[in-house]
Amino acid sequence: MPIGYNRCRAIEKVLESLKIPCSNRSYGCKESICYSKKYEHDRSCSHAPCTCPLPACNFQGSSRHLYLHCRSKHLRDLISFRFSTTFPLCFRVDHKFHVLQEDKEGVLFILNNRLECLGNIITISCMGPSSSKQGYFYELTAKAEGSNVRFQSSTRNIQTRVDHPPSMGFLLVPTDFIGTRGGFTLDVCIWRLGSNPAVSSALGSSIQCK
Repeated sequence: MPIGYNRCRAIEKVLESLKIPCSNRSYGCKESICYSKKYEHDRSCSHAPCTCPLPACNFQGSSRHLYLHCRSKHLRDLISFRFSTTFPLCFRVDHKFHVLQEDKEGVLFILNNRLECLGNIITISCMGPSSSKQGYFYELTAKAEGSNVRFQSSTRNIQTRVDHPPSMGFLLVPTDFIGTRGGFTLDVCIWRLGSNPAVSSALGSSIQCK
């Protein structure tokens, strides 16, 4: 039988019992895991690093450390808000993104904007590891000259800012809605899933036009 098919159960036993530090040790994870469980742990580790969304900044750290970093180094570039409270943005159609900072719980969100031929595609993502079980829901309402377009959806977690929103789950503000003004008012509200009785905790999206 070829050597490649031979198994050494003694070595396998050693590897199964061998404990190694988490790959995210430098970002705050203090767990030691069995070698055979390393891949599974790395996928679910809450300390998986996130990169700073601001241009020309190379900071990388856990979502909590990223929040503290942004408050310390980029405070002027952040928009502060509180969960379950609507706040307005004077939105320019050519502005690619805003970094939203929740005041009390240390969470960062990215409001991403992409200009397409049909209009502006807008979405909100949460800065955090994909393994995070905490979910958030958001509502966007674009307003211009007595009309509004309203959109509700759940956030997805990202560890680095991306310029391309997902193929589903975004607000499209039509070019005709914006007109020649170059901007519009965007009302934003973010809350934890299940904390707003008017909204179902089920993941999904909805759009309303008036």
